[in-house]
Amino acid sequence: MSCKVEAQVQGPLVSLDERASVQQAAELMTARKVGSLVVTHEGEVVGLFTEQDLLRRVVADGRTPADVRLGEVCTRDLISVASDTDCLRAIAKMQANRCRRLLVYRGRRFLGVVNLTDLAHALTRKGRGQDLVVNAFGVVTLVVAVAVIAILLLKLPEVMQLTGDLGSR
Repeated sequence: MSCKVEAQVQGPLVSLDERASVQQAAELMTARKVGSLVVTHEGEVVGLFTEQDLLRRVVADGRTPADVRLGEVCTRDLISVASDTDCLRAIAKMQANRCRRLLVYRGRRFLGVVNLTDLAHALTRKGRGQDLVVNAFGVVTLVVAVAVIAILLLKLPEVMQLTGDLGSR
């Protein structure tokens, strides 16, 4: 079974309207223990607000979080993938676009966000499953090899006697 991004979408989705203040966004992100939230306008996704946006576009510019609207500082150049996208392709898309999060859609329906860390963990879990199969095959092979060697050692006296009988003729 391959790794698909849809299975890695984390929920429940944390979102705020673009008119909310950055202060409200930071409080919500802290309460929900998330590093980003989806920014909406009339229920539609218009941006993504991350901890990096907070640092670069608010704190570093000396702006007051309570006075800045989320829509002013969120990232709007969003990169998305279809829900059936393979995890490795999604990571390649992140790398090509120099981002750490992708919006996931099934058709026109927004499902949520996946991040690089979640995809890496999913691939690691998938790899562990494959390693178990390889290891199990290796153990079975080793057991068979040891059994063959044991049988040969048990039959060694008979083989030696046969070779001795053949040599005396």
